Amino acid sequence: MWKRGMMLAGIFFILLSGEISYAKVDDGTVTPEEEKEHNWQVQDTYTEKVDGGEHEFTYWKNFMRHTRTCQIIHHIKVVVYYCDVHDETKTESTLIKTEHSGRHK
Repeated sequence: MWKRGMMLAGIFFILLSGEISYAKVDDGTVTPEEEKEHNWQVQDTYTEKVDGGEHEFTYWKNFMRHTRTCQIIHHIKVVVYYCDVHDETKTESTLIKTEHSGRHK
């Protein structure tokens, strides 16, 4: 009896699990054929220090093995652009350098 129930449940699952499609609703707005291009201008530039976590490293001193924790800091340059035509902003982030607190490579 339970096999017949599982069979019916499987058939209903297959029939009801159709693909969902989304329709775009036309709200009556007219989009111009020729969009104006962006006029990106640099609004702000700054550098930021971001914590990159920590890791342990081992080294040898006087024939003894030592372990230390190294703090990682990422220096990131951020440039903010502004478009006065569309009233939009965008940012670009660039990694300048990665700094380790311990003396190792």
